[in-house]
Amino acid sequence: MNKINNLVKWFLSVLAISITLIAWLFLVDNTEDKTFLWARYTARISFFFFTVSFLSSSIHYFLSNSLTNFIRNNRRHIGLSFALAHTIHLVALTSFFVTTNQNPDIDTVLGGGLAYLAMYIMAFTSNDNAVRKIGFKRWKLIHKVGANYIAFIFAFTYLGRITREEFSSVEYNLLFSIIIGAFALRVLHFFRTRNEDKELQKSYKV
Repeated sequence: MNKINNLVKWFLSVLAISITLIAWLFLVDNTEDKTFLWARYTARISFFFFTVSFLSSSIHYFLSNSLTNFIRNNRRHIGLSFALAHTIHLVALTSFFVTTNQNPDIDTVLGGGLAYLAMYIMAFTSNDNAVRKIGFKRWKLIHKVGANYIAFIFAFTYLGRITREEFSSVEYNLLFSIIIGAFALRVLHFFRTRNEDKELQKSYKV
């Protein structure tokens, strides 16, 4: 019951943020390109949830405290909140393309489409029943590959923005640096825990 309540709270927080953003853009803000801003800001919301979920174990490993422990214990809810936020972003992005009569590049459709497919597979398997049916090793592999691919798409997208003059270089340099830093921290966490596991196995053999 607590897990369900926590999930509802996370979802309500995502919806509240998104509704507030929509209200601000369409009722208060007077800029003409509202659908573009909607797509842009919803991407930031989903990026935040993804990054926190992506780094939950690594942050707790290197900086163990009550906050990082809370994040790690609620990683599944944060990941599902990312799926909800990124779905709202998809609606915003589609609205932008429809209202501006633009078509996304084929690379964007294929790369982004696969990222959404990975996200929904991870979302629909983010429950104990799925872990039991799939098996923990397969489940872990699915989520590891999916999360790393989504992170790669974020990095690739922001790198592309950096090279285009119409986007803010400071903003996208920061976002690109964050996702690259997240990759680096995950890799460091992987090697540290692998070495620790080897040392633990050696101690048992002795």
